[in-house]
Amino acid sequence: MTVVPRSADPVAMTDEQKFLFDLKGWILLPAVLEEDLLQACREHVLKLRTDAESLAEHERYSLAGPGAELIDHPAITGVLRAVLAPDSSDNAWGFRCEGSFPMLRRQGEQGSAPHCGPLDGPMAYRNMPNGTIWSGLTRVVWELSEVHKGGGTPILSGSHKAAFPVPERFRSFDPSVYEEYACPPGSVLIFSESCWHVGTEWQDAEQDRLAIFNCYCSYLTQWHKLNLPHEVVATMPAKRQTAFRGAWGHNFRDQQHNDYYDETNRAH
Repeated sequence: MTVVPRSADPVAMTDEQKFLFDLKGWILLPAVLEEDLLQACREHVLKLRTDAESLAEHERYSLAGPGAELIDHPAITGVLRAVLAPDSSDNAWGFRCEGSFPMLRRQGEQGSAPHCGPLDGPMAYRNMPNGTIWSGLTRVVWELSEVHKGGGTPILSGSHKAAFPVPERFRSFDPSVYEEYACPPGSVLIFSESCWHVGTEWQDAEQDRLAIFNCYCSYLTQWHKLNLPHEVVATMPAKRQTAFRGAWGHNFRDQQHNDYYDETNRAH
């Protein structure tokens, strides 16, 4: 892929990407961020992790400030439409963004141990009868630094659909089965949380790992408790706000579909 301006229309998921996402549980889109947005996000993550008090209180979140532009960036919205849900109306996304955290990992620092998200129920990965994908809980990782193999978030490819439990041996990082990747800064990794994945030790002495980890689900489901105040969401464009609405479909009492956000209809 090439740089995708944040003013562009959503980039549709290709048939090749659908095949790879279904096969492996993840895809990588290299170098999609504009340089000014990339640098602004890098600075924001650094401040969040090292000097949060220098930011206004409503900017002390990875989904605030320049990070807000990543919530519905056109490089990912086409993918989220394909693996979660199409837009619920012209004015509302079919997905919800229900969690986020900034990452600063220095040389020698270890990330999370191998783990995975839901393997059954409405959040688990499914192939749907109509040939579409259902990745009920989907992680989007914005890599703000260059990543060399072994330094990002290696994934046990295919484990989102495994018919057998993951053997104990592979519940520790094993580079013979966990697939690694390399990418330039401004790239984005999108994977099903049903995949086993791991945060390996950062070994790059030249730069720290800077990243933003966002989590998405359908507007009909919820996994995480959201910790983003209404005051932060209220500053966003109206359609972006719908990524934080409550998890429900239709209000029969008021004959209203859930395609809006306000202080009474927000995720908690």
